[in-house]
This record gives sequence, C-alpha cells and structure tokens, in this order.
Amino acid sequence: MGMNEGLGKFIEEAIMYNPRNVFSIHTSFYNRIITPYDFDGLTFDYNCASEDKYTSFKLDLSNRAEIDTQFEMIAYGVPETCVKKGKLDFTFHLVGKCQSCNDYHVDFLINVFTVDSIPKEWVNIHASIYRSDKDPKLSVPISIQKVGVNPEPKVDFNKIAMKFFDRESGNWYHKGLNAIANNYGIGSLAYFRRIIEKELMHIIKEIKELPDSHGLEIQILLDEHDKHSSVSTIYENIYQHLPKSLKSLGKNPIKLLYNQTSEALHSMTEQEAMEKSKIILQLLEFVIIKINEEKSDIKDLKEAIKGLGN
Repeated sequence: MGMNEGLGKFIEEAIMYNPRNVFSIHTSFYNRIITPYDFDGLTFDYNCASEDKYTSFKLDLSNRAEIDTQFEMIAYGVPETCVKKGKLDFTFHLVGKCQSCNDYHVDFLINVFTVDSIPKEWVNIHASIYRSDKDPKLSVPISIQKVGVNPEPKVDFNKIAMKFFDRESGNWYHKGLNAIANNYGIGSLAYFRRIIEKELMHIIKEIKELPDSHGLEIQILLDEHDKHSSVSTIYENIYQHLPKSLKSLGKNPIKLLYNQTSEALHSMTEQEAMEKSKIILQLLEFVIIKINEEKSDIKDLKEAIKGLGN
C-alpha cells in the first residue's frame, strides 16, 4: 500500500485514540516523520451528512501559513516545536471537504508521536540522518492517531433494539455504541453488561410469549428463579425450551449473555474489552431481532386471518 493510499485509509477507518504505526502504512519511509503535507490534497471516502451518503472527500490544511512556518526547515531535521520531552509529539488540523456537494466538511486533529525518545541527531539537522534505514539505532517507531473529529462520527443504532429497551437501557445502549466508536473498550463493555443485568429477565419473558417456545416450561423456570434467584439455573435450563430461531446458533444465547456479567472488568485490557463488547452487542441484537421477527410474523398472520371472516 502506498503512502497516500495508506493515509487515506487511516482518515476513513481509524477511530479516536487508536494509534496506527506509520511503518505499517509504508515501510520504505522507515525513519521519515509524517508531516501535515503528507495529508494535503488526499482523497478519501466519508459520510456526507448533507447528502446522507458516503462519497469522496478531499483534505486541505486549515492553517497553511502557520504550518509552512513550522515545517519550512523540515529538510534540515525535525523542528524543535515537534519534540516534547525528547519524544516526537505534535498535532495539526486538517479539513476534509465533500467533493460532491462542495459544502459539507469534517475537521480532524491528527497527532504524530513516538513512545520512545528520538535521537538528538534528528532535531534540526539534515534529513538524511533520519530518512536512512541503514542505522538500526535510528529505528524509532512513529505513530499517528486521531485526537479530534468534528462533527463526531455518526453512531448507527439498531432501531428494533432501541425500541425494545426502556429509556434507561436505551441510554446505556447508545452510550455503549458511542464508547465503541471512540475506542473505549472497557467503557462500552460496562454499559452492555448493565443492559444484560437489567434486561435479561425481560428478554426471557418475551421469549416465553413466542408461539414456538415452550411457554409453560419457561414460566416454571421463572417461578423458580423468583424464589431462589441466587442459585437459579434458568440460564442453563432454558435452551431446550427456546424457539428454533434462537437455537440456530447451536449454543445457548441466554447463557452466553448471562456469562458476560461475571468476568471482572479490571482484568481486561482495552482491546480485550473492545472485542468482547462487539461480540456481546452482536449477540444481544441477534436475540432481540429474532424475538421481534417472530412477534411480527404472528401479528401479520392474525391480520391476514381477519380477512377470512368467520
């Protein structure tokens, strides 16, 4: 992947505060720092809110004169203004303009940084020292990340799931989706766990009313749960009484959801929590959509039967 294409994909796909290593984009620029000029004029696909579609955008430097002043000596080394406490660390502003409507635009703040200190030789001397890939001592990984996007990325929520929840759970659902969009794995997982803890019995009661489920047997399990909730086996024993649509996974979706409430959040990394959050979200929406589909089928059939008369 070329430098331009790689950076364009970064603007399209990267979520907030999710660092991307420059060298995974273009390895031939091994010790070359990324500057605002690398983004200038790049095209990428993004959502245009004015036209409500994904279309081509073009990047422009918002404060070109200031950037020119800061980076005019880039051929002679990394500007001192880009170095903090011995590490590369600077942020700049880009504007992406829709090429279809020529009006809608998105502002991006991009941070370029290194985790490790950079060699002093990089600063304010000839670029050949840090552009060379022959000296392993100069191999300091350089990363980029989005630290600001305005307007914030649009969060798409499932309307069926939102309608299923009450106001409190709907708020948690929306906040969980926002947390995923902004790369907060532990935060998103915390919201989805709250939803499961509160809504799982509601889900079971809705399943009980479906025609293809074993309603009487599920009610017995619910009664037992009400009497002895601390030692309840409803989550394990409900599978055989579920409708076929919820057995299609080959595993017990109710037990899978319940099990997600037990693992301690502090034992996970952000990435681990993010991966778990996405799976829980997918499973939760799957169960709710299947419940809604079966209820809708019954409603449609009842309406059709009315047309038959007596």
